Amino acid sequence: MTPRPGAARPLPPLAIALAALVVLVLALPWILTPIIGSRLKAEARARGCDVRWQSLAFRWPLRVAVRGLEVDRLEPRQALARASHVEASLGPRGLSLRPRVTRLEMRDVLVRLPAATDDDTEPVAAEDSRLEGPASPRVRAAANQLAQALLLPARRLPELRLLDVNVLRGDSLFTRIDALELTHAGGGVLFASHGLLAGEQRVPFEAALQWQHDDRLEGRASFEIPDEHAGAARLRCVVDGRVTQDRRAGALRVREGSRLVIGRAEVELSGELRREGPRLRVSLAARGLTASDVQESFPPAMLGPLADLSVRGSWDWHASLDVNVAEPDSARFTADVVPHGLTLGADGARVPLRQLSEPFLAHIHVPRDRIVYRELSGANPHYRPLDRLSPFLREAVLTNEDGAFYRHRGFNTEAIQGAMAANLRAGAYRRGAGTITMQLARNLFLGHRRTLSRKAQEVVLAWVLEHLTPLSKDRLLEIYLNIIEWGPGLHGADEAARFYFDRDAQDLTLDEALFLTVLVPSPGRWKSRLDRVGELRPWARSQMAFIARKMSSRGVLTPEQVPNAEQLHITLRGPAAQAFAPRDSTSAPAADSSGAL
Repeated sequence: MTPRPGAARPLPPLAIALAALVVLVLALPWILTPIIGSRLKAEARARGCDVRWQSLAFRWPLRVAVRGLEVDRLEPRQALARASHVEASLGPRGLSLRPRVTRLEMRDVLVRLPAATDDDTEPVAAEDSRLEGPASPRVRAAANQLAQALLLPARRLPELRLLDVNVLRGDSLFTRIDALELTHAGGGVLFASHGLLAGEQRVPFEAALQWQHDDRLEGRASFEIPDEHAGAARLRCVVDGRVTQDRRAGALRVREGSRLVIGRAEVELSGELRREGPRLRVSLAARGLTASDVQESFPPAMLGPLADLSVRGSWDWHASLDVNVAEPDSARFTADVVPHGLTLGADGARVPLRQLSEPFLAHIHVPRDRIVYRELSGANPHYRPLDRLSPFLREAVLTNEDGAFYRHRGFNTEAIQGAMAANLRAGAYRRGAGTITMQLARNLFLGHRRTLSRKAQEVVLAWVLEHLTPLSKDRLLEIYLNIIEWGPGLHGADEAARFYFDRDAQDLTLDEALFLTVLVPSPGRWKSRLDRVGELRPWARSQMAFIARKMSSRGVLTPEQVPNAEQLHITLRGPAAQAFAPRDSTSAPAADSSGAL
């Protein structure tokens, strides 16, 4: 049938299909934009978060652009992150109709981490702490997230570009990333970044890593370490090894033979992270190290006084760590130094070790980078040899600060394992593992800055004091008890005994010795242990009673000498008494505990 002249011809099917496709293409952004927005909000809610933005749009070719993105935690309400610009490129996911992100770019990003605050409240007695069970929920969540992130199929991850990222901890800058890029090449992954690590010092860094298709990992990193005396010095690191992902077994492995090279110092490393637990195992070893290797490999600001330490010979070093988050008490840590002809050379200006065996003027480092001086000789009326100190005080301090002092050689691996377990269960730093020798090194040579380099210096100096000097354990303890801080401007046991009790340090009662012992961890807060009239607070009594029971378990107190918390009593008689309201003169003071060791 032939159409009549002038009649409209029907559109061919192809034209109709093309027109429908054009309409669909033009309408798809309006259709997909609310769907994508709803999906993002649902994903955020499933993770306990709320997400919002100023604008979100789907654009061709297959891009999603978000401006003014903000992410908050719901319970408790807290701002987590924001970004001024986020753009994701999408691509096909095999035969699935659901697309995948192939590239992600974020600019002007702010991330907030919980503040790393010290707990200023006094802890309950140690026996009241949780001694068994898994790590805290916060630690387990963080460990699971880390394990999942490291087990992601890295070679199939989206390409990533981050610009101007600031990470805050509390209100302080933690890290600034100027640029971070992850790209794919030759079946492998390239990672590059530069920015600033901001802690007590601000350290510019740059890093580049390549994880090849055959699991070979190669990379370099450098850090500009600030030095208040010599500007900045560069710390250079090189990594060369093999890293494998066994996603079926849920394990990431660093193969034996992998190496980390820092300057002239080379460390062999291997390890495994398993999703189950999660569990982390790491082994480190260095062989044939010399003092010149270390001193030429690390900037002077990281070495501190160790830069002046003269040591002849060499040593091997081995360390291992095994931590299962699901079973904190199974944590294992080992560390060993094997010396090869190690001897001390001449004293350095900042590490005068040889003088410690005879009378000397102690330069005592106290918080806020101050130094006070005490003569450790008969010229100081408050100096007390070990045999002129109260046995109660000596044994109480040993029990609370370092019960294994006479058994270890500078640091205590069992204490480190116990501290790791306790801190994992608490989900925060609750227990340290510093020994008396480490505290002595800190007070005499290092100061109190909380940095990793200062802690490493402390461990090294403690080992040197115990292995390379002729100092006996008794002499180390004697110096310690005569220099540590016990309160405002008080250094040494006799100054403390006079200030609080107006008596000599060799005449302290058990109750008085226990009170002075609980002051050692935080001497600046001595008043907090007493109420407004100078009586012991209940939690202070509990701490003191706990130490007494530990002394009994060590065999330095008999069961009959161990007081109950309610029996503990002190009477301030020295200048400390002036800080409290006068006592009722009609009430007789309670009797002091007595006895002999």
